[in-house]
Amino acid sequence: MGEGRADYSIAVSEEEASASDESRGAEAVDVDGKDAGLPECRICYMADNSERMVAACGCQGSLKYTHLGCLQLWTEEQGSSKCEICQQEYRPELLPQLKDAVERGQQRLQDSGGVHTVEVARYNAELQAQYRRSDRPSRNSMQGQWELLAVESACAGSSALPGCPMEAPPAQDLLLGKAPEPAGRSKRSWACRLFQKQQAPELENESLDFDQVQNRVSQARSNRQTKRRHFYGYTGHTLAKFAITASTGILTGLVAAGLAGATEVLILHRKAWLVSIIRMGPASAWPPTGLLHAYGFHIAYSITLLLLAGCLVQFWAPAAAGGGVSQVMAYLNGSDVPDLLRLRTLVAKLIGTICGVASNMAVGPEAPMVHVGAGIASVISYMQGGALLRCCWWVKERRRTGGLTLTETQGRLHSDADHREFISAGAAAGLAAAFGAPIGGVLFSMEEACSYWSARVLWRCLLAAAMATFTLAQLHPRSQAGLLSFDGRRDTMDNVDWLWQGPFFVVVSVLAGLLGALFNLLRKWLWRVRASRKAHLLRLLEVVGLAIITITTIFLLSWHFGRCVKIPDEWAEVEYGFAFNCPEGQYNDLATQLMSIPAETIRHIFAMNVDSPSSNPVLAHSHPWNTGCSATVPCRFTMRSLGITSVAYLVLMAAASGLAVPGGLFMPSIMVGSSFGAMCGLLLLRWLPVGWNVQPGVYAVVAGTAVLAGVFRSSISLVVIVVEGTRGIDFTFGVIIAVVCANWVAHHIHRDGVYESELERDGTVFFLRSEPPHALRYTTARRIMATNVVTFNEVESLTRVVEVLRGCAHNGFPVYSMDRETEERSGRLEGLILRSQLLVLLQNGIFCDAQGIPATHSSVAAEKLEAQLDAQMRSFYRVNHMHRRSRASQPDVVEHLVALQAGRLHQPAGSTRQAASDCVDSAERGQAGVAAPSIEGLYLDLRPYMHRAPLTVRPECAGPRLHEIFYSLGLRHLCVVDGRNTVVGMITRKDLDRAAGHGWWRMNSLPASIDRSQLQPRRGMSGVLQQLVASPSAFVRGFLAAPSNHSPRA
Repeated sequence: MGEGRADYSIAVSEEEASASDESRGAEAVDVDGKDAGLPECRICYMADNSERMVAACGCQGSLKYTHLGCLQLWTEEQGSSKCEICQQEYRPELLPQLKDAVERGQQRLQDSGGVHTVEVARYNAELQAQYRRSDRPSRNSMQGQWELLAVESACAGSSALPGCPMEAPPAQDLLLGKAPEPAGRSKRSWACRLFQKQQAPELENESLDFDQVQNRVSQARSNRQTKRRHFYGYTGHTLAKFAITASTGILTGLVAAGLAGATEVLILHRKAWLVSIIRMGPASAWPPTGLLHAYGFHIAYSITLLLLAGCLVQFWAPAAAGGGVSQVMAYLNGSDVPDLLRLRTLVAKLIGTICGVASNMAVGPEAPMVHVGAGIASVISYMQGGALLRCCWWVKERRRTGGLTLTETQGRLHSDADHREFISAGAAAGLAAAFGAPIGGVLFSMEEACSYWSARVLWRCLLAAAMATFTLAQLHPRSQAGLLSFDGRRDTMDNVDWLWQGPFFVVVSVLAGLLGALFNLLRKWLWRVRASRKAHLLRLLEVVGLAIITITTIFLLSWHFGRCVKIPDEWAEVEYGFAFNCPEGQYNDLATQLMSIPAETIRHIFAMNVDSPSSNPVLAHSHPWNTGCSATVPCRFTMRSLGITSVAYLVLMAAASGLAVPGGLFMPSIMVGSSFGAMCGLLLLRWLPVGWNVQPGVYAVVAGTAVLAGVFRSSISLVVIVVEGTRGIDFTFGVIIAVVCANWVAHHIHRDGVYESELERDGTVFFLRSEPPHALRYTTARRIMATNVVTFNEVESLTRVVEVLRGCAHNGFPVYSMDRETEERSGRLEGLILRSQLLVLLQNGIFCDAQGIPATHSSVAAEKLEAQLDAQMRSFYRVNHMHRRSRASQPDVVEHLVALQAGRLHQPAGSTRQAASDCVDSAERGQAGVAAPSIEGLYLDLRPYMHRAPLTVRPECAGPRLHEIFYSLGLRHLCVVDGRNTVVGMITRKDLDRAAGHGWWRMNSLPASIDRSQLQPRRGMSGVLQQLVASPSAFVRGFLAAPSNHSPRA
């Protein structure tokens, strides 16, 4: 079902349109604003015909149809006469100017005897083809044809407006909030396009079906399964799911070990090559030729790796860009993100993460590991059924016992609800492998990733996380439990130390939380200057440019501000430390922080002030700001280098967060926070008496946690992750202080964390937050729902089904019962049928007559056939459009359904009809069915397959209650019914998102709201007003944008 107040109507006959008009009881508004039943004013919400109604805005925005007086008061109160969507002046005279065009279209309609939907669509396609072949002057002359076509389409009772999907009148660009270009200016200035608010994006994703379909077939299957339980009451599916979960954890651990090993090899080789190049140049020469050659090599090395990663993202797997955690959250929230969990996306993610971390960019491997873990779970659970059954032999039963067939098993194991559980477990395993924190991974999945949680999901996450951590611990190159585990020996602080230093921990946590909030603000500002995702060359140039800036910054800072410090004895064993421009036996502290393995650097910062004091004379330097050390204070990094690292890494991390390169923000955030905290600890160590037992490493742990909290806004999961990752249970109190203080201060500066802001900025999904937006508190289902819902009868004609599927992109259709006495529609809701179910029925040719008697198969084989068809319906997206479900709603997918009416449908390769066709053939060989009538007389019996228990609410249901229902149950469609159980509206997640209105969280323009009273095309002018109220240029753009068909759907 289309998300939002989309048009749920299709082209209908004149008798149906007349009946529909009578049921609504409101006629269309005429061009003079005088009507028999006006829609509500969008300002005063009253249908008062005493004052003229006007269409104030060309884009049909939030003030579509208002009283002229209300509009004048509104503009005076707001202090602006511009539309908030298209930024054009309100023009109340737009509506009367359309009168002549409407009359011309009506006259043409009368002369032609009526225009039908198919003819309009064919004419539309011919105009598009002619437009592409024409030059510019010829294209301008075609504008009048498009206007007349819009009039004909509306007057014929069709919502198939020229050049736009049926659910998005009047033009796709305008519905999505895209403003037409101002008159006299074909292009906006570069500065305006650069700093303007992000427009509402085009959508090509749908929602997931977490709500299990309960129908007659599923009940019969449950009864058969109860009788056939053969192993301590189980059929084997539970054990199969257990195997999938354990395999997900093991493979995630293997992939994490490979990622760690490859990254470490590349970094160590880069370091060795840099050292050899630097030593080739004279030590005292000016300019330092060795450093210049090393600088050039480092740039070439980084650009090569980043171009490889960028090309993989831009040209092969665009969904692999960034960290991927926010997209996984959206998927678990109920949105099908295109190509998110494809195998090639995972390959590109893994290779790109290795290249990004090894290139010395400020990115980390943790967030990609969450994406990789979720992808591994998806790939395993979507394995070919044969391979899965061979691994889980106990699931397959003998056919002679009436056991499950392969298709039925696929339907049982590939439901969206089960898939959601596996994805949740994979996300937990990915984060557990990244930090060596199995409990932290489970809590992260519960607190951040999952919108739905249960005891079953908990056990799956715990098993996968434990297996991933154990596998990585056995295979890690440095025998660590996680990619970023920071275990090591530390001197603990007693309770008195925590009491006396508590205020200092609070201050450090607040300052570190401000750094996290500052990162979010800086990142949000940089979004304005980012290259478009579709501008491949600019995106790659952005990667190259930032690589040059990053390496240049690192070399300049290390050369000018770095200090040469003697290498400690324990570092010689692990080969840590980078000499850069220092003599042999010493290391450059700043270059070591910025150019070594990031996890090793963080580990050494956390371990500061642990070892005995060094004998290096630099530590006794008379300028503590330059060293941060004294003769009695051991340290590995100077105070100045720690401060420079925190500031530089913060800026570089913000710049790298939006690149076309896979990478996360956990490790850079810890680097920023730990450097800042260690610097604060050294300051306190200098200012406070020796008896205070100040440990800079502890302050580094607290500040690192605070920056993480300021960036991601996590709480409980973050505490457990840090405690598990550091193996420091003694730091729990300081970690809790850091999380609480940082979350509090960051919330007052930037309310959203990284994940929520990424989803809002991306705009291709409708993410339901855990708490309902404030605007929903003052509305009800009546104000939110989309009206004029397309419905079916229990036994529906094939012609109407095909017409509906071709004419709209919705995915759920209520089914009405039939009155047995009058054989007419009773108007009472009986169930809900999905688009995928209808496609399976049509692909298999399962037809009947008007009484529901099968026309293509024997009634003897009906039970077996229904079982296999139901299994195909449940696994439809396992076989068709697995990673881009929106394609099942596009016109080219249902074109063969039109040919089916004329008997020209041929079975495509790989169709889901195969299993059912075999069953039909065998049934026909056993006993012939009823002879098939003409195609015009064929029907579809929806009763065995429709969802018999759809959730419904009354129109008075409060907005927060609707949000709670959608969020907790993972719904896709919610029917709104009246006292007679008649559907009066439909609500989807896009309806809730639009009803939330504008707020601080909005980074995209809100799609223009659609007047519910004008959704159904009627006899009269309403369809014309929907199309022609837009400017001609916007109409043309909407016409040309039709082939992309990026329409919002459920």
